Amino acid sequence: MRWAGRDQVRRAAVSSPAARELVARYVAGEHLDDLVPVLHSLVDKGLLVSVEYLGRPVTTLGDAEANQTGYLELVVRLTAEGLAKGAEISVRLGLLGQELGMHGEEFALQAARRITRMANNAGALVTLDMSGSESVDLTLDTWVQLNQDLPSIGATVQAALHRTERDLANLAMPGGRIRLCKGAFREPRTVAFRNRHEVDLAFVRGLRILMKSQAVPLVATHDPRLIAIAEELVRRSGRAPDSYEFQMLYGVRPLELRRLVDIGHVARSYVPYGPGWYEYYLRGFVERPDNLALFMRSLLGKR
Repeated sequence: MRWAGRDQVRRAAVSSPAARELVARYVAGEHLDDLVPVLHSLVDKGLLVSVEYLGRPVTTLGDAEANQTGYLELVVRLTAEGLAKGAEISVRLGLLGQELGMHGEEFALQAARRITRMANNAGALVTLDMSGSESVDLTLDTWVQLNQDLPSIGATVQAALHRTERDLANLAMPGGRIRLCKGAFREPRTVAFRNRHEVDLAFVRGLRILMKSQAVPLVATHDPRLIAIAEELVRRSGRAPDSYEFQMLYGVRPLELRRLVDIGHVARSYVPYGPGWYEYYLRGFVERPDNLALFMRSLLGKR
């Protein structure tokens, strides 16, 4: 990871056709013109889409303003392409300045409000992404404020965190969209489960809470065992097809996502794109370390 994060390696990756071809399996590209054909292809296959804008890292409010512009341009383009209605936009508050102190927090709230209102007017949904454990309270506080105006806004929770079951008790409101994922951040044992089996059990407990509630569970996992459990809980609860959905990362188990659609479930492909694609791909090495070897070979011009 340290090697891949060096500036000279990043420059090599950006200019390497082989490396970009490898990244394209999981990232729709850097520009809107790259994203749109991918979304049309997924929609034509009967899938819903969730788009994550990969903005540049934020160190100043100017960076946050640039990322806000990226989100707003995304909504405009989705509308123009006839893709906005029913699509989901995943908003990461850290890209809007949430971590820049009091002024950054206020800017992130107002920027998220602008994005959410614009998306809502276009017929699109918005779900707040979640970062590390240190940002959970602030993100959920922002969600509460946005939810007062737009109850359709969704929130993401991470099963690995010890606090998640308590959070779900407050978040699982009637009609609220709650995305449940395992969590991709390496957290201390004081706040999170680290053992894979413990995380899986926590995910199932979260699923049970959501399926018994009147919220709309967004089941975000690629794990076949957890998908099977979710399907069984859906069956037992008698949920209507539009009262829950499955979500998977673009490029990961696409045939399984299509299988879910074919048997009557609602399924959504989570599609990242944007100028921060390289940093996103690096984070993905944590979950898919085999890709690091492929990535290194691609920089050397090998397949």
